[in-house]
Amino acid sequence: MKVSRMSVFVAGLMAALLISGPVFAGGLQKTISKNPEAQKLIDQAWNLEHLDNTAKIFKDCTGWLEQADKLDPDNYLILIDLSRYWWNYGDNLPKQTKEQQKFLEEIYGKGMTYAGKSLALKETSAGHYWFAVNKSSSLEFSSIFAQAAGFPSIKKNADYVTDHDSKYYYGATGRLWSEIMVRVPKIVVEMVHWNVQDAIDQINDAIKEYPGYLDNYAYKARFYFNYFEDKDTAIKLLEFALGQDANTVMPTEITPNKVAQREGRELWKKITGKEYPNK
Repeated sequence: MKVSRMSVFVAGLMAALLISGPVFAGGLQKTISKNPEAQKLIDQAWNLEHLDNTAKIFKDCTGWLEQADKLDPDNYLILIDLSRYWWNYGDNLPKQTKEQQKFLEEIYGKGMTYAGKSLALKETSAGHYWFAVNKSSSLEFSSIFAQAAGFPSIKKNADYVTDHDSKYYYGATGRLWSEIMVRVPKIVVEMVHWNVQDAIDQINDAIKEYPGYLDNYAYKARFYFNYFEDKDTAIKLLEFALGQDANTVMPTEITPNKVAQREGRELWKKITGKEYPNK
């Protein structure tokens, strides 16, 4: 699909959401442990992460899951959660200074380590996905040559998810590729012959499959605004996402939808220079 046809695409999605309603399959499932004490820690983390999306929340979650890992070693699900929590912790930290960026590399390194341990126990789409996410984030502030060198590993792990469970986490690989396009220089895309259309197709598929998961719209809006400098498409996507009732559009994902809208308002202001809904 070409960029020039995006307004038609978004309009169609708006109608589809109103007609078909939300779809709930594909979300994260809470980890289960046979150890009761480990399960209590898992439950604590699960309940806390559903309150908001902040660095402190995810730092607390890493602490509890590391305790759970000691109580229930070799539980690959706990290791996947640890990889996910370390990435979320890092993604919510400041990244302006060299010191902060160096610290983030350490955080994402922990995420990769836990994902790798999970994959050594059992190969899963979740393990591959969180390895790819942590790997790509760890290279955000590296040289273009290091970013290009890391591409085969990221693609290999992301392709496993696409091939085995393309619906994982509401089409997560679509968000991964669109965000990579936002965060790396275009020259890296050219160096590794990245298929930009594939990134477009995957985020479009995620939105089509899960029209009530608002984070997909926020990711796509950032992608189009930053990579294509397409303000109109970004605004249309944000208008749709911000116009939804986060309490009802997808009842199983109220918190992530509210977070997506919060980030969407920030992007709206960046694009327009005004507070939503003013243009």
